[in-house]
Amino acid sequence: MSDRERDMIVPRLLMSLISLTLVGLGVTTILTGHYYGRTSKLGGAEVSLDGPAATAVGISMVLFGLFPLALWFRTKRPAIFWAIACFVAAAAALYASIRLR
Repeated sequence: MSDRERDMIVPRLLMSLISLTLVGLGVTTILTGHYYGRTSKLGGAEVSLDGPAATAVGISMVLFGLFPLALWFRTKRPAIFWAIACFVAAAAALYASIRLR
């Protein structure tokens, strides 16, 4: 194991935990068919979605959760491709949730 790989273990594990959390929240949203969130930390409007819009938000949360796993790739090119693919798919799902609302 090289020095770079040894230095990257902790950030990779922490990003994997963040990824697991976001994917879990997305799966929970998909399974329950209900999404409840806030638009800002300062007491902004509350958002509540049901049905297909909540499912689309859940899918986008899962895809955004898969985004940090790009740190596990050994070279830059596959990592960049993974990150772009996750971002584009999540943005499309988020756009779909806005249109379905």
